[in-house]
Amino acid sequence: MDIKEILANRQSNISSPQNRGIFVLLRWILAFLGFILIAGLLFPTAVGAILNFIWVTLLAIVVTFFTLGILVIVGLRQEASHILDILFEGSLTFLDLADFIRIVYRRFIEVLKEFLVFAAPVFAYVLTFVLYVLLLILYKWVGRSFDVAIFTIILTFLLVYLFGFFNRPKPDPAEEDLTWRDVFKKRFRGGFIDGFEIVLFVFFLTMDSTRVFFLPESLNVELKAKLGGYDLMVRSFIYTDHMKITVNLIIITIITEIFRNTMKVIAGARKHYISDRSFDETKVAAYSRSLRIKNAIRKSFNDAKDDLVKFITFTTVLFGAFMFFPRLKLLTLGVASVTNLFLDIILPERLTSQKSSDLLSRVIVKVFKL
Repeated sequence: MDIKEILANRQSNISSPQNRGIFVLLRWILAFLGFILIAGLLFPTAVGAILNFIWVTLLAIVVTFFTLGILVIVGLRQEASHILDILFEGSLTFLDLADFIRIVYRRFIEVLKEFLVFAAPVFAYVLTFVLYVLLLILYKWVGRSFDVAIFTIILTFLLVYLFGFFNRPKPDPAEEDLTWRDVFKKRFRGGFIDGFEIVLFVFFLTMDSTRVFFLPESLNVELKAKLGGYDLMVRSFIYTDHMKITVNLIIITIITEIFRNTMKVIAGARKHYISDRSFDETKVAAYSRSLRIKNAIRKSFNDAKDDLVKFITFTTVLFGAFMFFPRLKLLTLGVASVTNLFLDIILPERLTSQKSSDLLSRVIVKVFKL
């Protein structure tokens, strides 16, 4: 027999089911010994108690062994056999106990999964509240020493961009294909989007406040924000102080939003036109191109009408409130509008997504009964 055959035989012996089981057992033993060694260095008291329990158990087994041997020697073989039966049946109850523990563990995992799915929005709200606190601390920390005009523009762009990225349309998988992780992610994402929307609104509302109760006095300071000679910390509606710039800022914001909604109507009309044309290719003479365009625009406008009403209502209320606040908030509205327009360009699926179901839209519908 040559060397190749010897090596092949050794390899086949190693890969046999019996040897594989032995190797798995040895691996677990080595892993346990390694765990005990590492835990002994980190937690010597706890490991000492565990080793003492193991030693007492082994000692009890040895004492039981010798006791049975002595009983057989003195002529009590049947009694020793009966004790062995009792010990054997008792050891089998450990299997029942193991099955019970396994059932309890599986049920615990099922309940834990149900709880995680149910509480997913709460986890998302907690996370968004933590983000709000961190954002406000960062903004106040910068505003304590520096002018915040440019920083506000950059921060607004990043926050609105991140919100638009998280809230981008995604296809919904079939309900039967969803695992509990998928359901948890879906509910967590929905809660995070609602919570992040609240964070944006509350952050822009309290960014210049000097009475935030959970901040130290060193951070509750007056902010400085100027662009050229335009003081952004002055109340928006002041006729004698750069009123024209304030009006231009409002115009830019409103026109940008109107342009965005017009893009949505056009994108929806294009979608309806393509669908209608593919369905009515045989009616070119009776169903002209101009008529298809008109019908597509009408359908798209009807689809977007509810969102347009919500947009007009929300924007009017928001600007009506912000006119009594510093101009810095108007600047954030303008930056947010431009950022949303940028998102609509790079994520065209936003233009043809379903009707908005975000938190503010739901609140507007309920408050104004739209």
